[in-house]
Amino acid sequence: MLNRIIHIAQDEKFINSAYFQFESVYPKQNIFYIVTDSEEKGFIHVKEQESVFKVKSSELILLANDIRDNDLVVFHSLASPFYSFVLILPKKIKTVWMCFGFEVYNDARFFSENKLLDTITQKTFFSKPVTFKYRIREKVRPFYRIIKPNLPLSGFEIKKKVFNRIDFLGSSFKEEFSTIQKLIGEKKVFFSFWYYPLEQIISISEELIIERPNILIGNSGFKTGNHLDVFHKLKTIKIVDKKLIVPLSYGNSEYIDLIINEGKTQFENIFDPLLDFISLEEYNKVIKHCGIAILNNRRQQAIGNTIALLWYGSKIFLSNQNPFYLYLKRIGIYVYCYETEFNSQSINELLTLDQINDNRLILKQHLSSKLMQSELEKQINSIYG
Repeated sequence: MLNRIIHIAQDEKFINSAYFQFESVYPKQNIFYIVTDSEEKGFIHVKEQESVFKVKSSELILLANDIRDNDLVVFHSLASPFYSFVLILPKKIKTVWMCFGFEVYNDARFFSENKLLDTITQKTFFSKPVTFKYRIREKVRPFYRIIKPNLPLSGFEIKKKVFNRIDFLGSSFKEEFSTIQKLIGEKKVFFSFWYYPLEQIISISEELIIERPNILIGNSGFKTGNHLDVFHKLKTIKIVDKKLIVPLSYGNSEYIDLIINEGKTQFENIFDPLLDFISLEEYNKVIKHCGIAILNNRRQQAIGNTIALLWYGSKIFLSNQNPFYLYLKRIGIYVYCYETEFNSQSINELLTLDQINDNRLILKQHLSSKLMQSELEKQINSIYG
């Protein structure tokens, strides 16, 4: 029998949705601990409400004494401040890791970031991979400990132990789940969870805007958006009466400056970067007018943006190396391959009204709040049933 659901998270924008969803299914059984060392009053993203508490990372481990046998502990990401707490939990306590992606994709010991970079972007921002010497040293280290028992665990060994301790791996879809499993070398049980059900992303009652002349490129100012490669392809295409909307309100400042400079140089007055953070409502007003969206990410990113774009009728080009592209194709969504289908003809042919309505129907069938809540209850019941 489930007792409580203990949530460990950082001050992230996704947590408010998680609170709403879990409370909708298991009211008054959730406790959210937001780990931060900020001395500021209140949170930046998380809404202050009942059963949401701030805890310093140095104090987090003390909470382990209060965990009961039938509590479920849900980690919203596996940030390094959570490691000691994860490892001190008794094995009988069930744990769920909602993978954000950075835990693996941003760690060169598990994944080379260069694999996420397209040709031009990789030439510009190539990162040195983990050396062969380092890999050998990490493989030998456990054997060396036989003759030197007091040898401390390396950072890599600690992270591997943390991954090993987790029981359930949370992801939005099985394609991404399978990818993460392979990268960490661990077999986990799939826990399906979407941070943003359809109704929390868009207003499903809004009428479709027919005039959608603009082109959206990327979702943020990170090099994994591969903007330079998209610019290179677009430069060969005649663009008439369209704006290039490029969201760059957050990310790496040096990268953002480079993309702004390149965009203005190559496309002049049709280049329209979004540099200021705006609300979801204001952002949706912008993307409603984008008939084409090019998201050249090679990993799961911008899921909420992609869902909103599909709902508003955008024709979306995704990389075929992105697991999210594979998922959308599997459920029957009209989505297009950036590598093979993006050209001067396809970019000037918008989705038909029938295609848009088909996409909307599929999104309702798979991502509605009611369905998400039912799935969440089903999964937790299977753990404690």
